[in-house]
Amino acid sequence: MRHNTSGAPASRRLSWRRPAPPPRAGGGAYTSSVNTLARITADPEVMGGRPCIRGLRVTVGMVVGLVAAGHSREEILRLYPYLEAEDISEALAYAAWRSDEFEVPISSS
Repeated sequence: MRHNTSGAPASRRLSWRRPAPPPRAGGGAYTSSVNTLARITADPEVMGGRPCIRGLRVTVGMVVGLVAAGHSREEILRLYPYLEAEDISEALAYAAWRSDEFEVPISSS
């Protein structure tokens, strides 16, 4: 991990690979692409290292929680004017990516 000039780990940009969708009718296939979640950062100095939006003190969990509670994107953007529509989209994409992860127990022997 890179470190900044103060010796603390620098913010990380998180990236993920989107699974390739099924082939289209007619024989053509989609190509898989690598998407970088450029708006999602993790910095030990901000919110304890939890994933945040663009280094702000707004966590991915907060944004996803607002959406889950039934708030519309427009309402979230009105309540938090420093957020942008793409911030909400990337927070949801990050949450979807993380929900596909699973833990594998490591044997102690």
